[in-house]
Amino acid sequence: MLKKTLVTFASLLLLIGAGCGASVTSNGSVDSMPTPSEQPAPTPAPTSTDTSGSAKTYAMTEVATHKDGTSCWSTINGSVYDLTTWIPQHPGGSQAIAALCGKDGTAAFNGQHGGSAMQENKLATFKIGVLKK
Repeated sequence: MLKKTLVTFASLLLLIGAGCGASVTSNGSVDSMPTPSEQPAPTPAPTSTDTSGSAKTYAMTEVATHKDGTSCWSTINGSVYDLTTWIPQHPGGSQAIAALCGKDGTAAFNGQHGGSAMQENKLATFKIGVLKK
């Protein structure tokens, strides 16, 4: 009896510590977690290419006010990016990004990186909205 109680207690502690959502019944058996079909589907995160009405929009005049290393915004392919933190990290040198601050950087970005998934994905991490049309 004591051994069964200790095993049940140890199982309970493991389950709580793991946070798995399973539970131990009064008779010592373990209820399993719900199957994936019983769990609610996760809400998908918005994609960086989301240009729906939920994305914040900026006018080019506002982007133009963020034109130096203390606040560097640029537009690329119709999206607005805050590149301030990327300036000192850019592998091609800070001047490559500093030249885009407050401007439309589409031609420069596409000319250097156009079609590269790695650079497109990195750029997406800096997206703050879309350019007003």
